[in-house]
Amino acid sequence: MPQSQIATIRKIREYAKEAHELQDDTMDLDPSSTEARLAQTVKELQTRVQEQQAALDKLKSQSNVDLDAAAHASEDPRQKLQQLIAVKDAYTRLKPTATFLPAPGSVLPALLAARTLQQNVRATKQNITSTQAQLTTKEATLRREEGNLHDANLLTQAMETRIERLRAQREDRSQKTPAQLARELIAAKRAQKKDYDTEMQRLGEAMNDFINDYLSGMLAAEELGGPVVGDMLDVEDDTLAVGFTKKGRAKSTKKPVSEKTRQRKIDQIWGKKAAAVEDEEEEPPTEAEAADAEMRQLIENLFATLVGPGGGKAYFQLERDSAASRFLVRAKIAQFHPRDAKKLRLIDFGRELDD
Repeated sequence: MPQSQIATIRKIREYAKEAHELQDDTMDLDPSSTEARLAQTVKELQTRVQEQQAALDKLKSQSNVDLDAAAHASEDPRQKLQQLIAVKDAYTRLKPTATFLPAPGSVLPALLAARTLQQNVRATKQNITSTQAQLTTKEATLRREEGNLHDANLLTQAMETRIERLRAQREDRSQKTPAQLARELIAAKRAQKKDYDTEMQRLGEAMNDFINDYLSGMLAAEELGGPVVGDMLDVEDDTLAVGFTKKGRAKSTKKPVSEKTRQRKIDQIWGKKAAAVEDEEEEPPTEAEAADAEMRQLIENLFATLVGPGGGKAYFQLERDSAASRFLVRAKIAQFHPRDAKKLRLIDFGRELDD
């Protein structure tokens, strides 16, 4: 290894050793002499200020120049040149003068250093707060942009897949005769209709189960003055037989209700059609069964109106304001006429797509 490199490494090691020694040294902060050193420093500064003030007063007394006027540049070029020459001469004379430094035991350097550190700490804290706010905003923007990028990538992928599928279909159709295309289209439509019929049957069965198991009891409770559909989920037949109070609470079931009174109430609310039975040996319908029949008949009438001559614009004329019609409106399945609450129609969700 060259001697120059060896000497450089040795100097680096010596500097590192001295730096560690200076770092390990404790600062002299003797509390007993702090006040005395501060007083001595203040006294030195006051003495220095008095000396500077005396020198300034002496300069004012010996000079006939207006210092206030000389402090500003003159508009006269010649006078301005004289001012610059005077300033240059002053700097030349002051250059060899020794700089004023505090005494070795003065605490002024420590105070100045402490003030500088305090200012730096305050500025750093302010910058940290500002940076944290900016970082939060940038992170939110980054997450939003990442979400937008993810959505754009998904859309791009879906569009590319769709384009490839359309290209393949076009190439496949270009190789087939019109008769083959017609047969395939008819087969596809038949398969689609079959799927729709199967799905409609499944949904119809699910709707029937829902009405029979859950909705009929709640509709009957609302018709009898009880809570609105959805507020009381489990409604028993005994509760419906007894009825509800004016406040919508179930009455006590201690006293049994006669079948005549119960059947008369059913006839008053749902009409005698609900009590009609095909076989005389069958028992009369309960409140839940009457509400079930009314809901099914209402849905059937609304569907018939929807597919009838008026299409989605025609309304079905209601015989009365029932819990079934109110439930369909609250569920966003049907809607009343804007000017007649006795007219109801289903909301045709596919009308815009068909148009």
